Amino acid sequence: MTDIRIEDLRTALLRPLPGRSAQELMAPSLRPAGKTTYDGSEPRASGVMILLFPGIKGLSTVFIERSQWGPHGGQISLPGGKKEEQDPDIVYTALRETSEEIGLVTSGVETIGLLTTLFVPHSNYLIQPVVGYLSTQPAFKPDLHEVESIVVVGLPELFDPVNRKIMTIRRPGDDITAPYYDAGGHYVWGATAMIISELEVILTSGTSG
Repeated sequence: MTDIRIEDLRTALLRPLPGRSAQELMAPSLRPAGKTTYDGSEPRASGVMILLFPGIKGLSTVFIERSQWGPHGGQISLPGGKKEEQDPDIVYTALRETSEEIGLVTSGVETIGLLTTLFVPHSNYLIQPVVGYLSTQPAFKPDLHEVESIVVVGLPELFDPVNRKIMTIRRPGDDITAPYYDAGGHYVWGATAMIISELEVILTSGTSG
């Protein structure tokens, strides 16, 4: 995949999304397949931003490496977080959290669509991925309390089959087999990889239906 155009994605996002089947392509082995509820409680709403922009390696996106001392220390994720009571909608949540975490002025970000929500049983979060587009390369100023580093990667590189790999995470009593995207040596796995997997399917299939 050498030529990814934002115009093609705009068109694809007008069609039905591939949904859970696309997400499950990058699901860890111990994730309960199709699980949509957790202990009967109401899931907590969360919004994350897939920010797209022109880069030196084609259409690009940004991930963040969480600060080591946080609850998700060292993990690679999309900018975003939980919906606050004062947030008017989940798109606002994703934009607000993106601004707070990576210091991006979001007034120039165009929201071009939403992907399929993803429920995370472990945290009881229902994540809404928001796809945004910025016509120029952004300047980042990360919040060092939350963000260890910024990871920018071109989509052609990210979606190159050689960068789709599998790792084994060894835990007491459990070995987890986890597909991941190798983003320049950073491992994008778990819920983040599942979200990005749907974007990849949309872009590589030529249709989201």
